[in-house]
Amino acid sequence: MLLLINALYLNSAYHAEGIYLPATLLLAFLAASYHPVWLIQTGFKIFCAVIALIAVWALVQWLTGRGFLEEKSVRALALFATPNTLATALNLGLIPVLGFYLLGRGGRCVYGLALLLFAALLATQSRGGYLGLLSGILFFVTFVGQASVAAEWRRYRRVAVGFLAVLAFFKFYAWLGLASWSMDPVFATLSHGDSSYRWEIYQLTWRGLAEHLWLGIGYFNFGYYFEVHKVPPLLDGRTFFVHNDYLQFALETGLLGLSLFLLLIITVYGQLFKFRQQAMSERRLPLILSAAAITSMLAHALVDYPFYIPVLLAVFGAYLGIINQGFVDMGARYLQLPKIPVRQFLGLNSGFIGNVLVIGLALWFGLPAFASASADFGLYRLLHGDAQNGLYWHGVARLLQPSEAGYYWREGVILRDLGVTQSRPELVEKSNVVFSQGLEVNPFEVNNLLEKTALHRQYRTMLKQPASHRDIMSWIDYVKSRQPHSDPAQMEYVRCLDFVGEHGKAIEQAKILKDRRPQSKPVQKLLESVSHE
Repeated sequence: MLLLINALYLNSAYHAEGIYLPATLLLAFLAASYHPVWLIQTGFKIFCAVIALIAVWALVQWLTGRGFLEEKSVRALALFATPNTLATALNLGLIPVLGFYLLGRGGRCVYGLALLLFAALLATQSRGGYLGLLSGILFFVTFVGQASVAAEWRRYRRVAVGFLAVLAFFKFYAWLGLASWSMDPVFATLSHGDSSYRWEIYQLTWRGLAEHLWLGIGYFNFGYYFEVHKVPPLLDGRTFFVHNDYLQFALETGLLGLSLFLLLIITVYGQLFKFRQQAMSERRLPLILSAAAITSMLAHALVDYPFYIPVLLAVFGAYLGIINQGFVDMGARYLQLPKIPVRQFLGLNSGFIGNVLVIGLALWFGLPAFASASADFGLYRLLHGDAQNGLYWHGVARLLQPSEAGYYWREGVILRDLGVTQSRPELVEKSNVVFSQGLEVNPFEVNNLLEKTALHRQYRTMLKQPASHRDIMSWIDYVKSRQPHSDPAQMEYVRCLDFVGEHGKAIEQAKILKDRRPQSKPVQKLLESVSHE
């Protein structure tokens, strides 16, 4: 709820993800809380079938070296954006399946599924995935206790032998030169620390905490913060994630957001160990296995960003709902909402009113998707030479999502290009207005201001009131302050310097840019143009 409030009211920049992500977590939690039996008996079987297919896909990717709908990579990623995200998803299936087997349930099929998921996890070569697996197993063993481990020691031994066999196969397959796989990155991290520049990201994030202590910089705003504050060797990189969800929550939602998140975790584990003896005596497997699963994700969140991935949030929320219902069934105190009696309201049945509210909420949540589809269809019409309908559908997208700065930028670029090619000053004037509106709805997204600056510099004769040299330089200075290491911003800065008559400084900045990008043809042409050679 805090994330929703932050996204809707506290954040000065709009992100559709800021609504979708917390809503996904909340809805999955509520669905699991109200329908735990179906989720346990049927939903988990469906999830296991899906995650098994994903595991097979990942293994085939690693064994063959082919991407299969994705780019080739030495690390398997299946249909996910990164191998680390795949590793988190695999652990959310592997840990419960493994725990189910180690509690004396299931036979060869469950054992084989556990080995399949473990093999797919190795194919990701994700250090965070290994951390999540280890954390989930340690929690499980601690929770079930020594007596349970001793009673099922044969199954533990069978799992250990199976895992070692899978590891041996991976090592042998890599030794044959048929694929790339190694544990060296893990040992290197343990002995020398991380080598993927995450420590640098953590440091710049930590410095920002003191400046935005209580409410943070806004949910999902780390990408903007990173653009301003990034340091070598990350100057050419771009990321929206800290790769530590706890740090990112602290920066984006302040101490208030981090405290509530940690309070949620403490409450869950406090209740788990409070009811530990009862859960074990009553063999509450869904609760135990769900707790082990979320432990793996919480551990992985120390070095990655699983709480910013919708499908992972949905699974986490479902597990949390199962745990919640397990506590209720064991007699835990909980807040019970008063029952609303069925009665007529304005002559309408309460069931009808409920359906209308659900449909209205679904349509509201669907607005970002509808807007994206409209913009994509508009682009499709533009590519087929239908400029009028292309522009119309981009306008629809902007109407559906008036706080999304990207749609203003796209519509403004189309209006500008049409106005210039058709010699229609009114379209150029309209593009200027649209760019200005885009900057107003999101001052952090400076692409609108960058295009507006270039518009007043290049096509000022088509504008009724072209900006002064002073205004142009103030605009480009603001763009640079938000994106100090962006090549487009730096190149426009050089052009603006040349435009206002500061030719010497323009040449100097162009040479600096050329030293940074010696192979870049656009930069070479820029240097030639401002040098007037």
